[in-house]
Amino acid sequence: MQIRLSENIRSLRKEHKLTQEQLADALGVTVGAVYKWETGLSMPEIRLLMELADLFEVSVDSLLGYTMKSGNVQNRIEQMVSFLAVKDYERAIAESEKALRKYPNNFLLVYVSAQMYMAKNMEERNKEAMFKSNALFEHAISLLDQNTDSSINEVTILNLMANNYMVTGEMDRALEILKKNNICNINSSMLASVYAVGLGQPDEASKYIEPAMIEAIGIVSKTAYAASFAYARKNDITCISALEWLIGFLDSLKTDPETISHVDKFKPSYLALLAIWEEKFGYKDKAEDHIKEAYMLAMRFDATPAYNMNGLRFISHPDAVSVDIVGKTACEAMDYLVFDRVPKSKASQKIKRLWDELNNKYSSMGRN
Repeated sequence: MQIRLSENIRSLRKEHKLTQEQLADALGVTVGAVYKWETGLSMPEIRLLMELADLFEVSVDSLLGYTMKSGNVQNRIEQMVSFLAVKDYERAIAESEKALRKYPNNFLLVYVSAQMYMAKNMEERNKEAMFKSNALFEHAISLLDQNTDSSINEVTILNLMANNYMVTGEMDRALEILKKNNICNINSSMLASVYAVGLGQPDEASKYIEPAMIEAIGIVSKTAYAASFAYARKNDITCISALEWLIGFLDSLKTDPETISHVDKFKPSYLALLAIWEEKFGYKDKAEDHIKEAYMLAMRFDATPAYNMNGLRFISHPDAVSVDIVGKTACEAMDYLVFDRVPKSKASQKIKRLWDELNNKYSSMGRN
């Protein structure tokens, strides 16, 4: 075990922009006492350790700089996970409780232990396991300053707690958490599910279905777009099927192919990107067909642009305006999403040349 109290007090004081005099005043001690703490000549008494931790918004363990051999905790976690993998909840939980007695304030151990009880709750609808899981999740939130995983934060942990409540039928408590943390509609799909499936309240569910669908369209589009780049950079032909699937998904959303909506601003870019990958892998005829289709769709959108969700399935307020960062027109989106992003290659240069030729051809026809 190592204790780094003196250096932690000094660094946390500076982080909070406090002088030694200000810290001394806040704690009701002398400046000399603070000086001795920071130089390692003495240590604060237990009461003051707790006040320091509260002032600096860290746990006492973190303030002390208490560390244990990481292997001890990691080995225990791996043992717990191995039991969980075969659904041996009793042994997993027994191992968890034994580890928690020794390391009660280790974030990762507390977080994984909470998931152990959550798994038992999910499998058995076990209220006792749910309460234990949520108590551990709450404790994990208090230890988040130890966390190094960017995908775990207070909101994600609270949502896991809401899931626990949903499983055991405590919908009101689940709703309270989900509504409070519905930042950028991240919980709208879960709220829709609670109201529609759990509570049988379709009108309330409808309030969340639309924003959830709009959010889902954005997430699916960004994910498939990113996947196509990732596969292409690895010379994996799956980059083509990723975009074919995305284009098919967007087409399936439309109730009327002739109605222009916000998604039509993006489809030309996905077709152009598809053309580049097809050219890259030798599907030259398909590539030429798709860049021509992309151009015609882009011109159609730019002639009568629409920034709403008109003509899309599941959208009850189609006139709601959508915003993005790719430019006003489909052609500007093309530059932002495709030609400015794809690494220069024979394939990308050929498709860009075909695009420019189409632009020159139809522009001259318009002038004539």
